[in-house]
Amino acid sequence: MLPTHRLVRTYRGYDIYLRDPGFEFTPVMLGKVASYLVAWAEGLAAFAFMYPLLAQVEEQDFSEERLLDQAVQLIELWIDEDRIQSRREFTFEYRGGAFVEASDPRWWVKVLW
Repeated sequence: MLPTHRLVRTYRGYDIYLRDPGFEFTPVMLGKVASYLVAWAEGLAAFAFMYPLLAQVEEQDFSEERLLDQAVQLIELWIDEDRIQSRREFTFEYRGGAFVEASDPRWWVKVLW
């Protein structure tokens, strides 16, 4: 795996790698993004999760660690539901206390594999 990523969990034969340091500030918007690579015998996929910085103000119990855990749980759900496809990128935005799938968000530049 890339030296910028660390293994955070192995789940049902899928290795889930977080890009260090986790959520990173994005200077072009008021938000932070964390990305994961998911590797398995037949492929590799990318997941990206964004939250708006104002969530830190609006939520009394806000925690980036909690959001990172939620992101991994969501990846595991996609594995359980057999929704992951090799060489695909999946993006999510934090809204109303949960991550929701975002289709072609402006904050993510897709890499054509």
